Amino acid sequence: MPDTTLLVAWGLPGLFLVAVLAGSVVPVPSEALLAALIYGGASPWVATGVATVGNVLGALSLYVLGRWVARGGGGALGRWYARRRASEGPRMARVEARLRTWGAPALVMSWVPLVGDAFVIAGGVVGVRPLPFFVFVTLGKGLRYVFVAMSTAAALSS
Repeated sequence: MPDTTLLVAWGLPGLFLVAVLAGSVVPVPSEALLAALIYGGASPWVATGVATVGNVLGALSLYVLGRWVARGGGGALGRWYARRRASEGPRMARVEARLRTWGAPALVMSWVPLVGDAFVIAGGVVGVRPLPFFVFVTLGKGLRYVFVAMSTAAALSS
């Protein structure tokens, strides 16, 4: 198990910061920090709540990026999307229609490494409303952290 000295110094605020970064495009292991803090004595439920809130706020940055791309911005990502949409035509229109239909529930998959970020950005691009965005992203990311916290707590009790 990792040395918890530094982790205790940062504690829950450090977990929040790492979870925000992990929810955006920065690949940091927020789950490992969550487990280490629980191992170091943090409450599994409080730590899970802190990690979930931070990760959802990080995902919000990707959602906003998707909304920006949909409005013609987004720099290189926006230019790539515009080229792809122009070259794929009807196929992209069908994909966008499916995402508009199933977009919000698909955001439960936002917890999946690498692919989850694409779901969140796509949710912004197709215009998933903010309330369903928060509900489904929180559900997906929260359940992942609950699983990590419960697994860690179970390992400590055995």
